Amino acid sequence: MTDDENWSYAGSRTVLGAVQRGLGRAVFRVASKPGGTELVLRCVVQDYRWDRQVDERAVYLARLVRQTKVLVTVLLSLLDEHPVDNGENTFDNALSTRSVLGRGDVPEAIDGLRAYVGAGPRWVEVLEQVAGDWPRELWDDLLPVAQARLADSADDVVGNGAPWKDWATVDDRIAAVINSRRGPSCPRPLRSAPTDDLLAAVATDNVGRQDTALRELNRRGPQPGLLPMLDALAVDDLYFPVGRAVTLLGAQALPVARLWASVPGHPMRWSGYRALAAHGDDSDVPALLAGWDWLDSRPDDLCGYDELATGLAHIGGDSVRAVVPRLRRLWGSPHTYERAAYLRALLVLDLERVHLPLAEGLWDCEADVRQLAAEMAPLEPEVEARLAVLRDDKMETTQVRAAARARLG
Repeated sequence: MTDDENWSYAGSRTVLGAVQRGLGRAVFRVASKPGGTELVLRCVVQDYRWDRQVDERAVYLARLVRQTKVLVTVLLSLLDEHPVDNGENTFDNALSTRSVLGRGDVPEAIDGLRAYVGAGPRWVEVLEQVAGDWPRELWDDLLPVAQARLADSADDVVGNGAPWKDWATVDDRIAAVINSRRGPSCPRPLRSAPTDDLLAAVATDNVGRQDTALRELNRRGPQPGLLPMLDALAVDDLYFPVGRAVTLLGAQALPVARLWASVPGHPMRWSGYRALAAHGDDSDVPALLAGWDWLDSRPDDLCGYDELATGLAHIGGDSVRAVVPRLRRLWGSPHTYERAAYLRALLVLDLERVHLPLAEGLWDCEADVRQLAAEMAPLEPEVEARLAVLRDDKMETTQVRAAARARLG
C-alpha cells in the first residue's frame, strides 16, 4: 500500500485495479491497453501489496515487465534513485522484480544487480536478494567484492542466511560473526516446573505469573487441564498465550470456542471463530457465517477469511454453499495471500463453475494459486499451452514448474 491516508485501490474491473491486485485477467488486458508499459512501471514504482510480508508480486510483475517491454535498465535506475526507503516501497519492489528477471536469465538484470553489489549504497540487500533467488553460480564469485566492502562493518552487515552461511565455510571473518550470534535460546524460567504447578500458577490472579506459566505450558503441547479455567482468565492481558493454548487443544476447546464466538465484543471472539473453522461441524455454520459478517464489518482488516472459507468448505452442505458469492467477491481482494484458500473452497463448494477462476489462476500473482490451478484446471488447449509456459519458465517457482510438468506428463 502507501503511507498516503487518502490513497485507495482502483476499481477491480479496471486494468490498473486488476494489476494492483495481481489478478490473472490483467495479463491479457494490459498488453492491449494504450500506456500499458507505463501502467506496469507504475505498479513497480509503488508497491500495491496489501500485506508486504506475505502477499506476492515479484514473479507477476517480472512477467508483465517482460510482456510490455519495460526497460530493465529503468528498474535499476529505481534502485539508484531510492537510497533510502520511501512510503511506496519502491526499492524493494523494483529489486525483487529485477531479481526474478535475473533468475529468468535476462542478462541486463543479472549484470545490473551484480554491478550494484560492487558500487550501490544498499548492496547488502541486493546481494542477499540475489543469493536467495539465483543459482549459486550467478553470485558465488561476488565474495571478493563483498569482502572488500565489508571493511570494519562485518558485525553489522553479515546476516545468517544466504550468501553469508555459504561463504562462512571459506571466510573465517564471516564464520566468526555468525558463530558469535549462537547464544542461549529464549529464557524459560519455569522449564523445570511440574505441569501441575504451572496449572496452579495459571489459576492465580497474578497476570505476570499466569502469562509465564501459560507460555511454558504451551511449549509442552496441548494442556486439557486448562479447559476449566480458560473462560475465567483475564484474556485482555493474556490474549496471545490463551489463543495459542486453544489452538493446541484443538477440538477439545470447542465448547469454550463456541461460547466466545457467541458473545458480541468478546476479546477472544476471533480465537473462537478460528477454532470453529478448524474443528467445528454443521452446527457451527451459523457462527462461522456470523464470523464472516464480523470480518466484513472491519473494512481495514482483510485477514482471516481464508480460515473461515477453509472451515466452511470442510463442513460442506447446502447451508454452506450460500457463502459462494462471498468467495467470488473475495477473489479480487488485494490481500492476495489468502486467494489460494478461496480457490480451494470453490473447488469444494462450486465445482461446476470453478473452471473459470482455475484458468485465470494460471496467471495469478500468488504461487500457491498458480500451483493449484496447474494441478486442477481442466486440460483445454489454452490451459495446456499455459502449463507448458509455466513448466519451462525459469522465473517460475520450483513447485509450480513441477506441478505443470506433472500435469502435462
